[in-house]
Amino acid sequence: MRKLVAALSTLASLCIGSVTLADDHQPMAKAAAVLDQTIAAGKLNFAVAAVGDAEGQAWSYAAGYQDAEKTKPASPDNIIQIASMTKLVTTVAALQLMEQGKLDLDTPISAHAPELNELQVLKGFAADDNPIFEKANRAPTARELMTHTAGYVYEFWNANALKGSQLGVTPGLFGEGNYLEAPLAFQPGTAWEYGINTDWLGVLVERLSGQRLAEYFDDNIFIPLGMEDTFYELPAGKLDRSVTMMARAAEGLVKLPGFQPTPMKKGSMPHYSGGGGLSSTVKDYGRVLQMLLNSGSLEGRTLLKSETVDSMFQNNIGDIQPAALATAIPTISNTADLSFGNEARFGLGLLIHTDGIDGGRRANAGSWAGLFNSYYWVDPQAGTYGIFGTQVLPFYDTVSIQTLLEFEQAAYRKD
Repeated sequence: MRKLVAALSTLASLCIGSVTLADDHQPMAKAAAVLDQTIAAGKLNFAVAAVGDAEGQAWSYAAGYQDAEKTKPASPDNIIQIASMTKLVTTVAALQLMEQGKLDLDTPISAHAPELNELQVLKGFAADDNPIFEKANRAPTARELMTHTAGYVYEFWNANALKGSQLGVTPGLFGEGNYLEAPLAFQPGTAWEYGINTDWLGVLVERLSGQRLAEYFDDNIFIPLGMEDTFYELPAGKLDRSVTMMARAAEGLVKLPGFQPTPMKKGSMPHYSGGGGLSSTVKDYGRVLQMLLNSGSLEGRTLLKSETVDSMFQNNIGDIQPAALATAIPTISNTADLSFGNEARFGLGLLIHTDGIDGGRRANAGSWAGLFNSYYWVDPQAGTYGIFGTQVLPFYDTVSIQTLLEFEQAAYRKD
């Protein structure tokens, strides 16, 4: 990685954004230019990226502006809402409890959540719009929650779940009622579909640890890793480093009415979602990825055993193939294929790129993303990680994906 950074170096004056360097390296010119060109063309308002290895974050760069008015230049230490990138943190927490003997990955979670003993599967709707349910064979396991084979879905990408929410017969993520009481979409262990699985994993972490999720994260992940800018509740004193949320509309990029960063008192949220809700910086999140590249340890602190980390990057779903997410709510998400058309399976909390991506991440690299177009990969074979983030809806924004892939290609170049 250090040679990679040096090979891509150029004078800092060539870059129009803001760069932070480790070990006095010059910026990776081609990677920085990818972000700069996207911003200069007006295709994004804000973009941040970082590259690191087992030794730390070697390079980070930001281009554009924190605010819609374009008065505050972007910086690598800007705080962004990372949404479903929270899922990796929750998975680490659950695996810690597994190592302590408190959680068996292959026991139905009704052992800890007896309310799931009578789960239903929503099969569809009759002609009169009455829902068609069947009884679930069993509750899902923690492994199925980690791999999104449990049967839980998001209504953004599932027409039945969306219809059930709209009709008021099933709870949705943004509607009335407790979304954790949603039915399954298929029998556990029989298919792959993205959903609220990791939210239930967060419930297990709380019940088995006796702590609220935010407290557990602080004590067992954030403080040990030295992550000072990662939290559910944005501190008022850090609001000035947060980034305005934008939306891609017919008239271009506009300020999104909702989802804007709002300061909150620590511990004030009534519910912490294991599936989303964290804010962070590329430096902080890189510490989690760096820990994984160091087989579960960092600077003398062990968060996971090396064999546990190895299992995260192995296929945990057999012959089941993760499918593209067909949008049901285009204002929230485009149709999304996080394997980018390549072969993929799912490990524990990570999409596994079994054959890698041409010119980029190597075979069996892991990755995932956040709803507001933040993305990461962690590549044990190459010994590297990468993070790219912006703050825009809908998810899988075409410009964001193009920028991510071009940034990745630049990060892996050897000339």
